[in-house]
Amino acid sequence: MRPPPDSIETARATLRRPRPGDADAAFRHWAGDPEVFRYLGNRAHETSEQTRQQLDWDQARWFKKTAFVWLIVPRGETENVGMIELQPDAHPNDHRARLGFALARARWGQGLMSEAAGEVLRVALEQCGLWRIDAVCDVENPGSARVMEKIGMQREGRLARYIVHPNAGRAPRDVLLYARHRDHPGG
Repeated sequence: MRPPPDSIETARATLRRPRPGDADAAFRHWAGDPEVFRYLGNRAHETSEQTRQQLDWDQARWFKKTAFVWLIVPRGETENVGMIELQPDAHPNDHRARLGFALARARWGQGLMSEAAGEVLRVALEQCGLWRIDAVCDVENPGSARVMEKIGMQREGRLARYIVHPNAGRAPRDVLLYARHRDHPGG
């Protein structure tokens, strides 16, 4: 996989690597919100220091090329309102990656995540040399499913008892698997 760019422009936002000083805004807008984390694999942060540590770790993953995380900064604004991640598969063939995202509740339903995710998907398939991008979402998370459908990902199935979402319970939960590949119509 060729590394993606440090920043990506969309019509309404800049997607950029985390920087020192981003943690307070991230914590305030999305990383500290339990509702944003309801269907994610970890809990919302309790302090901005936890968010700073996460963003430092995200930077380290850029250097190791184990994941690429961009913060979403709307045009005309200075603070991030969400994040999007592309995590390459560790397989030696290096042809696929997983997409993940989180967005401030105040921005839900405005199309911002579909725009950001669609552009990351395009860059991953066209510029990074990947053949397949997939993503999963909890079966009770229709908002994330809509984002994936809007950006041309196809639902491939349901994975039973696949992920523990600690904010939704202790038992592993079913998820929907979506994917798009380079030679897919529209891809």
